[in-house]
Amino acid sequence: MATLLGLLRADLLKTRHTPFLLIHLLAPLTGAAVFLAYYSYSPWSASDKALAFMQSLGCALPALIGLVCSMAAEQEANAGQYQGMLAMPAARITTYISKLLLLLCFGLGAVLFAYSLFGLGFSRILQQDRLGLPFYLTGAVILFGSNIFLYLLHLTASLQFGRGASIGTGLAGSLVSALMLTGLGDSIWPYIPFAWGVRFISLWTIHASGITLSPAVSGLNTGIAVCIPGTITASLLCLLWFRRWEGRSTEN
Repeated sequence: MATLLGLLRADLLKTRHTPFLLIHLLAPLTGAAVFLAYYSYSPWSASDKALAFMQSLGCALPALIGLVCSMAAEQEANAGQYQGMLAMPAARITTYISKLLLLLCFGLGAVLFAYSLFGLGFSRILQQDRLGLPFYLTGAVILFGSNIFLYLLHLTASLQFGRGASIGTGLAGSLVSALMLTGLGDSIWPYIPFAWGVRFISLWTIHASGITLSPAVSGLNTGIAVCIPGTITASLLCLLWFRRWEGRSTEN
């Protein structure tokens, strides 16, 4: 545990002179401000406004995850072609877990920050919210938890193939997540990891609005049954992969 905390502290220090911290602060702040400004004169209902904001963040998250994971990997490449991760006295798996935990902690903080800012602004400034801050905090946890799989995917892609693969996959994932909100995704979304976040947050918002949906019709049960085991399996596979990984060329 002491080794892991030390590695986490070191990884945090490495981000001090990079845009990593700024992205996690400005992206939620900008997103919440833009939506609140638009909602100040939009004729939509309060529940539709909340749903649109939460879905929009869910659609943007794959691209943002691809970006920050690529930044974390490139920082290690530029610092010595990954020798900081591969040649550490600590177990190699511990160095991977440290990097992953750093990304997850900042990701959770950014999502909580975005939803909290929107919830407070929607209720205190616009005075339109009827759902309450706990609704947004719970939604943030749901959205983040259903996207842990993408952090695993993008960190592995960044380390193995470079920033282009991670960013490109993230942009494609954001497009896919938006498509999965349409009728096209009604029956297949539980099997598409990019759709988990936007679909789960949509179901949470609909439920909080007082509308009852059958879990069988909405795909909720299937989504949970695929998302949780899929994330656990991906975690184990990524750890096994990194244990045998020997680095890559920084030219990728």
